[in-house]
Amino acid sequence: MRRWHSLYEMFQFPIGVIVFAIFLLGAGNIVTNPTFNSIITVRNDFVLLVGEACVRLGTFLVVNFPLFLLLRSVTRKAGSATTILSALSGYVAYLTFTMLFSRSDLPSTTYSSILGISITSNIANLASTTRYPLQTGLLPTFIISLVTLASYARTRYSSDYGFFSFINKDVMCVVRTVLFSSIVGILVGYAWPYVLQVLQRMITFISTDTTNPINLMLYGILDRFLCTLNLGTLIRSPFWYGTNGGSWINMAGISVAGDVNIWTGQLTSDALSGMTGRFITPYYVINLFAIPGLIWGIYSINTDKLEKRRLLLYEILLTIISILAGVLLPMELTLFFLCPFLYIFHLFYSGILFGIFQAMRVFVGYNYTGTSIITAMPGTLLEFLSYFSNATLTSSLLKILLVGGITFFIYFFFTRFYFKYLALDLFRVGDKDRLIDGTIEAVGGIENVKLVHSSMNRLIISLYNPTKLNITQLKSLGSIRVTETKAGYAISYGAASTMVRIGIDQRMKEYIRDVD
Repeated sequence: MRRWHSLYEMFQFPIGVIVFAIFLLGAGNIVTNPTFNSIITVRNDFVLLVGEACVRLGTFLVVNFPLFLLLRSVTRKAGSATTILSALSGYVAYLTFTMLFSRSDLPSTTYSSILGISITSNIANLASTTRYPLQTGLLPTFIISLVTLASYARTRYSSDYGFFSFINKDVMCVVRTVLFSSIVGILVGYAWPYVLQVLQRMITFISTDTTNPINLMLYGILDRFLCTLNLGTLIRSPFWYGTNGGSWINMAGISVAGDVNIWTGQLTSDALSGMTGRFITPYYVINLFAIPGLIWGIYSINTDKLEKRRLLLYEILLTIISILAGVLLPMELTLFFLCPFLYIFHLFYSGILFGIFQAMRVFVGYNYTGTSIITAMPGTLLEFLSYFSNATLTSSLLKILLVGGITFFIYFFFTRFYFKYLALDLFRVGDKDRLIDGTIEAVGGIENVKLVHSSMNRLIISLYNPTKLNITQLKSLGSIRVTETKAGYAISYGAASTMVRIGIDQRMKEYIRDVD
């Protein structure tokens, strides 16, 4: 668990970059999206150009965020320039070999032109068609990271008089990383179709009855889990743009397939059937209410007033981005690495929302003519407001507001409840008392504690006599990092920090009562 929490410490930087990328995407979308013309109309060419630039830059950052996670994960070693170049080379090698050794008859959503990599060849196995790398989400992030770090460690201890001693150690690190990454790419190329078969069976099961709330609940859980792994296209494309999401014949007699396509077509022709939008509706609750509830629930557990004042503007901006663009990806990555149980709660609650709205027959879709699922932004405030001009949707919109208000408080209070009571002892019985007692001993006893505060991932203790602090013991207890700050010593215990702070507070009160 300590190592798992350390991933959050490591990935905080790229997660912040993703938030910035979504901000750019959202700002550009507001300026350039014709859907919002009824609310915001921009005619200035310069502003429109800036908006287009924001969309392009934001798209690049979001699409390539697995690479950013990979590069961040290998920079913790000395000689980071070597590991960065090795990881980048290994990533390209992995993509290239999944492109060359994967089957050509897989669904088109399985492939993606990552970093612009593609090939057209007359080689028989390539069938004279344009081939692209497999879209395997975050899988290469973790695999190539391990390969790179292992190659770096191996080359540091290689002999200067070995068979390949004429090759520089740093170059050898790149060579080893590329070699093993290529082998992994070949193996994934052959194995990935079996993963897709399992997913296809789930998609087929859901498609058998998309009016069943249980089926929609399963879709919602899979949708959020795969999106976290950067594989959302695999589940969304069949339902958003394929026949799995239904079909509709427009006034021109043309058959339109997919939930998003149908909604956009019916909205344009003012012919909403009241049965489309089921794969989108919960996002108006998730983005506008659930995630803000999570954001402010996490903010509320911070007990340091100065720290809360410093973070206030960031939390406000994060909330605004959530309701205008959606910050699901960075928030889910944060939960995934910092507090997995809270992430599981979020997955199942998201699935429940899909089932609830299906049972209530409440459907509000996504007016989207683009094809990029990764950068799509369903469930934003401006689109939600634009639908109030359509009288047939008023009842559904009001019901969404009702469910959304309830959801906000559920997320807010359950988040507080989790950090206060569930972050420890849920799966590791007895760790709470052991961690509290061990921390008190490591800081020199309860009588040496002047003040204690906590946030979602750090415990901050101010001591009367700092020389009694035992950093080695704190790390043995599971602390990822111990740093000195103006407020005291910041001990990174991950999600357990709040529970440890509550335990130390109780011991301090008992000590004061005994002394009196």
